[in-house]
Amino acid sequence: MLRGEHVMARLVRGRLVPHRLSPDDERAREVSEALVALYTAHMGKPRARLEAELSLLEEELGPRLDTRRGFKILRALAKLLEEKATWAPPTQADPYTLRTRLFELAAALPELPTTTGTLLETNTREDVLAQVAGETGVEHPAALMYADRQGAQLLAEFEAPSPEALITRYNVAQIQGVLYSAQGLTVDLGEGADARLVFHYVKLLGLIYNLEPTARGYRLRLDGPLSLFGSTRKYGLRLAKLLPGLLLTEPWQLHASVSWKGREAILELDSEAPGLTSHYKGPADTGEGDVREAFSKAWDRTKNKGGWELEPGTGILPIPQLKTALVPDFALRNAATGEKVHLEILGFWSERHLVERVALLREAAQRGHRVLIAAPESLGASPETLSAATRGEVIPFKTRLDAKSVLAALRAQNAAGTTVGG
Repeated sequence: MLRGEHVMARLVRGRLVPHRLSPDDERAREVSEALVALYTAHMGKPRARLEAELSLLEEELGPRLDTRRGFKILRALAKLLEEKATWAPPTQADPYTLRTRLFELAAALPELPTTTGTLLETNTREDVLAQVAGETGVEHPAALMYADRQGAQLLAEFEAPSPEALITRYNVAQIQGVLYSAQGLTVDLGEGADARLVFHYVKLLGLIYNLEPTARGYRLRLDGPLSLFGSTRKYGLRLAKLLPGLLLTEPWQLHASVSWKGREAILELDSEAPGLTSHYKGPADTGEGDVREAFSKAWDRTKNKGGWELEPGTGILPIPQLKTALVPDFALRNAATGEKVHLEILGFWSERHLVERVALLREAAQRGHRVLIAAPESLGASPETLSAATRGEVIPFKTRLDAKSVLAALRAQNAAGTTVGG
């Protein structure tokens, strides 16, 4: 993912056109090859040396690529190569411990160092270093006392992409960067699009959504980071991570309202846009932890479940009467009574979204669909603030949803005489 300073786009009659590179451009290929070769040649070498050579490369190749923005493009490409790199400390010893002990022994010297020569006279310096080496087992403590600085890290692994793959990744990342400033977006999934795959990413990323069936598929409306009051940066990154998931299927059309440099703009994109390929290798390749997986494991560890069994969600749950649909994460079935209750776990949410979702669930319950929702307490308004609006339909949780809270909500729902169905 790119940082904000790497993102470039031009505004043409109210529509945003993100910057892109052509895989057929020899200059772009030359720069991409040089950057990949630079990282490959620095295996086992410190980060500071790589960064110094990157700066030289910016001055050399940047103007050839673009006289005005070449350095910025190179920095963006290098930022994407960082996703392929793994850095490791140059030692297993703790540099902070070495540093602290060296300073302690130096401060305890019986007299101040002389004003000439090194900080400590040769014999005194060697004595201090020898004592720390004996205490820690580190042979050269002076050389490693600042090994925890970022520049001292060594390049341990690097998954070198092809020049074409790096350029394609750059083009996708520029569009993702524009979505950081989205107020909202709509995705129309056409007939033939893998809606279940798209919703796998929507749920995994915890995005705020509304779903409407259409004549040819589904219309997915997503809140943008600028529509929220808090956690906008984190939400914006999650929203941007949806794009590579969309690129795994077709057909679809995307329409986003974006705030770009203080002006309102529109971003439009569809699955037929040339030169865009997903870098995701599988349905879960986003780098995000999944609260749903943690809940499933917690359910398996729970002993007394009152006859309830946990099943995977059935995908999209249409509610034609309301011209909408839900995407529950799980289904809970009681083996003894045959009752079935759907469970949706929210990721991000706002007060408006949560109140609307609860109202939808109440309408769905009247039509025979029992659904519970769980929401993290760390987002939006507090559960106390919304208690009057939600009346217990929301299961609050901190970082992980536990099985006991869900079982308690099932008992409370049964006691309230909720309509059975599903």
